Formats: sequence, structure tokens, C-alpha cells
Amino acid sequence: MAEFKVVVSDYILPDMEIERQAVEAIGAQFVTGQCQSVAELIELAHDADGMFNTYFGPLSDEVFAGCPKLKIVVRFGIGYDTIDVEAATRHGVMAVNVPDYCIDEVSDHAIGLWLALGRKIVSADRMVRTGDWGMKPLQPVLKLQGQTVGIVGLGRIGRRMAHKLSAFGVELLFADPYVDADVDLGGIACRKVELEELCRRSDAITVHALANDETHHLLNAERFAQMEQGPIIVNTARARLIDSDALVAALEKGQVRSAGLDLVEGEELPAGHPLMQMDNVVITPHVAWYSEASIVELRRKAAAEVVRVLQGERPVNLLNPEVVPR
Repeated sequence: MAEFKVVVSDYILPDMEIERQAVEAIGAQFVTGQCQSVAELIELAHDADGMFNTYFGPLSDEVFAGCPKLKIVVRFGIGYDTIDVEAATRHGVMAVNVPDYCIDEVSDHAIGLWLALGRKIVSADRMVRTGDWGMKPLQPVLKLQGQTVGIVGLGRIGRRMAHKLSAFGVELLFADPYVDADVDLGGIACRKVELEELCRRSDAITVHALANDETHHLLNAERFAQMEQGPIIVNTARARLIDSDALVAALEKGQVRSAGLDLVEGEELPAGHPLMQMDNVVITPHVAWYSEASIVELRRKAAAEVVRVLQGERPVNLLNPEVVPR
């Protein structure tokens, strides 16, 4: 009988072979699930020592109480809003994410959305496909160089954005209460301001904050009303950082020039939703994180964290270090 059991609460990948091989290499049992309820998850994981998690959540007190042997839960991703970290801590469960993968993919995607909107590339493509080869419907197109770009959230992806955007000759601002004004960005000039000033001054705003209660609807009707430059809004972080209804109203009023969204509230919008009808909105289906390489990187790093803990080691990306004895 295996000494340890590791479960998968839910997954979107075609298989779990990378994780299975890593776990079984240390003699642990590996079981996958596609749980739709807390009861299902507890039935699967009541005797589990480790858990991989994708979208099922929140993993709360009820889950952790029903899984008393659980030592670690690893979220497949940078964001960890599927895990109630405080609840995990109360039950002595190590909560872990993978914050250092897909940094280039997401920052590339965000810049791609900014360029597509700033240069009106998608609108131009739609015109040509209907036989319109004129320039007038695209006017005005504004010069990108010399604009002010605001970065909301200066974590790993936000910092990579600063480096990549600097090559375009823009002025960079950032708003992040957890990052000091004198942060070292390797010579890149990026000035810290309050979110209100960033909204007021920016010609484009790119969102890279974590999603939590504090940042829910961080960009809302009040913030949109402060946007004097009518900026481009790009969101490749989490859908609930932006109030979708307020964004629709801001686009209609001209408070926001255009929006590039890799995520939308509700995950999938109906065809008749206002955002789906606007030519100045580009939506992608939550794929900013994706490349063939990033998938492998994510899976290997997540699997390594579970293996570390089952072998008595400390995980690298521990969200609640207080659960580990000094």
C-alpha cells in the first residue's frame, strides 16, 4: 500500500501524466477527479496527503476539515483565488501557487492587445474582409511613442511589462501598494503613483494585480470617471478586477477608448453582450498564459512542489509560511 495519496481536484489538460509520473516516482498513489461539489472533493480527497487544484473552489474550511491528512494544495497557476489561504492555514495545510511561469507569455499577450488596439489592427482586418480598403473608418490612430502607460500591479509580469514597454518610448507609471517607489527595475524608469493619478494620466492601462477581496472591481465606474485621457484598457490578470457593466458604460461614454480583455466576468459572454458587439473591444479566451512550453513548465513546477513536501522538504512558493515550524 502506498504511503501517500495525491489527488487532482479538477483539470483542463488532456492528461495528467507529468504529475502522475512525478508522484508515482516516490511511491505515492495518484488519483484524478473532476469535482463539481465539495462533497465530491471530500469523497475523493478525505485520505489524501497532497492535492493539485485548477478551477474548483474556493477550497475552504469545509474542504480542509474533510481532508484531515492533507499537507499541501498546489494551484495550477499564478493566481490562487481558488484557495482560501486563511482556511488552509487554520488547518495546517500548505497553500502553494506557481508564480514564476508564463511571465513572457502573459506580458507578450498584453502588449499584443495594446498594439492591436492602438494600431486598430483587428478593426482594419474586419474592414478588409468586408471589402473596405479605405483608411477613413480607422481614424484617428494615435502615435504610441510618447504616450503614458500605467501598470496596475508590479509583480513579476508587471515588471516584465515595464521592460518590454520601455522599448516603445513611452512614459511608465505603476500603482501597487506592496511595491516601494524606489524599486530596482534595472535602469527602467517607472514612477510609482496612486491609482487615481494613474487613471487620470494614462493613455493606456494594463492590469496585472492579484484578484482578492481588496482588488475586486478595482477598475469601476468611479475609476473610469477619472480617466481623462480616454485610455486603452488591457486586462490579462483576472476578470473580476474590472466591473464589466461599468466598462461597457465607460466605452459608450468615451471614458475608455478601447479594451483588450483576455478574461471577462462570467468566463464566457453571450453573443448579444454589449462587449461582443463593440468594434473597439478585442476579447481572447483566457489564453494569455498559454504556450506549449509554459504548460510543461507549470506542470513540472507544480509537481515538484508536491514531491518536495511529501519528502519532508519546504515548498519553494509557499503562500502561508506560518504553517511550517521554524
